[in-house]
Amino acid sequence: MTAKTASHEEALSIVYNLIMSAADGAWDGALYSLERSRVGEYTDDALRARYRTFDDRTIADLTSFPTLFAYEKANNAPARVGRVKKITTRGQNVRFQFELVEGVPAIPPAKLLNLALDLDIDEWEMNRTHWAVKDVDLIGVLDRAGIVRAKRLRAKFEHDSLPAAPRSTRPSGLGVQPAVFDLPTGKPERDLVSVMMPLAPDFDSVYRAVKAACKDAGLRCLRADDIWEESILIQDIVNLICRSVIVVVDFTQRNPNVMYETGIAHTVGRTVVPISQSVEDLPFDLQHHRTLPYSLTTKGLETMAGKLARRLRSLTAR
Repeated sequence: MTAKTASHEEALSIVYNLIMSAADGAWDGALYSLERSRVGEYTDDALRARYRTFDDRTIADLTSFPTLFAYEKANNAPARVGRVKKITTRGQNVRFQFELVEGVPAIPPAKLLNLALDLDIDEWEMNRTHWAVKDVDLIGVLDRAGIVRAKRLRAKFEHDSLPAAPRSTRPSGLGVQPAVFDLPTGKPERDLVSVMMPLAPDFDSVYRAVKAACKDAGLRCLRADDIWEESILIQDIVNLICRSVIVVVDFTQRNPNVMYETGIAHTVGRTVVPISQSVEDLPFDLQHHRTLPYSLTTKGLETMAGKLARRLRSLTAR
């Protein structure tokens, strides 16, 4: 039986991810990224055809497979066993969260080299950063090598599920069902402010000023690039808006993403505080909202931060 004809439960026992890195300490954290073109290298043609796209089905499979997180031969560092948790694609890169399985010992380089044939790892493959999908029972190989008991490790992957936040696709009072994202349930966090603005270097100083204002008001703030919990970026943004009690939006340059996010914030009933370098950037439908203008200078940003802090304190004091 091959992975091409296997059910999900069957595939779990015979397929594993091999992710090889040349970065020292790559598997000491919880996040990693690599070029998308390197996904599928050293992979059987049938498996590569199945997993070359990152649709929902592919991601569900890849995050269920046991994963061997290894280092290139030159690193001379041990490999670890774990799982890929959440996957997203950004441009030419694939980014993912991962976790190591507690209780499974690290595999020394020499030991991994001895198991290379059993694990379908080519010798040159150990000199190349890549992500391969192997039609091999990783857990069985590790069991036979005396590294970990198969029954215990198999149960870890078969029964452990990643926690998901409860969701409702039909928000209270709205007769609509979103088609491109889910609306999470639950109340907003009383001290959380989310910031919607263009994610460009020109706005980094603006974001720092907004963060300073939030801190002054006894609040904390997050921007979309501060979090990564979902495989789809818009879902992270929607989650952040729904978690927030206040949403600060920067209308500068009429960024279409910010306009879209503002519509979501208004729809789910969040308090929106607009700021902008020019009130002329406000579209007609939003010109009736009071907007805090600012200039992109040190003094201008300091002034904006002070006014914004006062506005935030007045909103949270209600």
